[in-house]
Amino acid sequence: MSYCGREPQLGQLKNLRLVKSSLGLSIYFQIRYPMSRPIAYITRYLPEYRRPILEKLNERLHGRLIVYAGSFPDTSFKGLSPVSSSSYSLIELKNTWIGGQRALIQNMRPVVACNPAVIMAEESPRTVTLPWLLATARRKGIGTLLWGHFSSNLRAFSGRNLLDRYRMALAKRVDGCVCYTNEIAEMIRPYVSAEHRFVAQNTLDTDRLFRLHRSLVSEGKKSVRSRLGLPEQGATVVFLGRLIADKQPEVLLDLHKALSARGKATLIMIGDGPERTKLTLRIQREGLTNVFFPGALSKLEDSAPWMYAADVMVCPGYVGLNVNHAFCLGLPVVTCTSPYPGIRYHSPEIAYLKPGINGMQYHYGNLNSLTEVTSAVLQNKDRFSSHALEYAQSHLQMHRMVDGLVQAIEYAESCAG
Repeated sequence: MSYCGREPQLGQLKNLRLVKSSLGLSIYFQIRYPMSRPIAYITRYLPEYRRPILEKLNERLHGRLIVYAGSFPDTSFKGLSPVSSSSYSLIELKNTWIGGQRALIQNMRPVVACNPAVIMAEESPRTVTLPWLLATARRKGIGTLLWGHFSSNLRAFSGRNLLDRYRMALAKRVDGCVCYTNEIAEMIRPYVSAEHRFVAQNTLDTDRLFRLHRSLVSEGKKSVRSRLGLPEQGATVVFLGRLIADKQPEVLLDLHKALSARGKATLIMIGDGPERTKLTLRIQREGLTNVFFPGALSKLEDSAPWMYAADVMVCPGYVGLNVNHAFCLGLPVVTCTSPYPGIRYHSPEIAYLKPGINGMQYHYGNLNSLTEVTSAVLQNKDRFSSHALEYAQSHLQMHRMVDGLVQAIEYAESCAG
């Protein structure tokens, strides 16, 4: 159903008393669009990088999207916090974390009160209230989707594992499963039939990233480095992510020392977190130079120049959407192999990295391997850079992700009733 161009979108109605709650939104739809109901997306928390995707999705849904999200579990996520307003309606859910981040209770009643046509929930076994939400939706004739990993980074997927069996039990009871990558869709194929599997290739605001890249290319790498206060010559390595132990940022200092022994080298560490103090103390203690901490940069316009100024992005720990971020700016990626045989270790976006083409992987825990692999990419940086950008342009565009989401939502809506 298409709406008249003069009709306001839900996000433009935030200041009206009527739509400040799920009940108000439900009443609004019943009065204004009696043949249409909202689409609800439920997530543990909403990072800034999701906002542009949801903006585009809301456009495709003619303003029907309502996002329900809780707060971040700790301060290490502050670099992901939303920094911009949105056109879709955003309703905060109360998050109650148990055992740190081991389990989550969310108050799902506002979601049900909205009487949506479809509920698309983040697929997370940590959210213990998810089964109640899905069962309630099914009873009320609401279409249901799960969107996410459907697997653990740190455990091999197995139909005999109790947690994986639980995840697949939920997956088989919804109208559709929206997978981050083709590899995830293939993984759940034995449990979920083809008509119920959808792929929304997980990505970022590639439209904006490609525009930023073109602007930075026009400026030139040396000029960008100069205005950022970086050395104009020498190998430049960048890291993008939270500074937490699991991402092993301290290994980057070891790499920086090894590369500096071979010639001029610069290290940029974009992000923040509990490991930053330890890193800073070590830099001071060992007298390391040319190490830069721009901080946590939520806006792409802020992070893009620092990324473009580098020759390669190196992530000693697990990777995720930072692979997309790097590729869109023509930056090859170096990361580790899995330390555990048969276990993915990385987030699903590791599938985008094609070793020897748009990046490389070194042997986990082996500094010599990391140094040699990084040096190999640096020696062929133009070729790796070209392939990284080409892959992003042909596989990681934002519209492909939104297309997958819309396809799944339309199918679930057809199943509702």
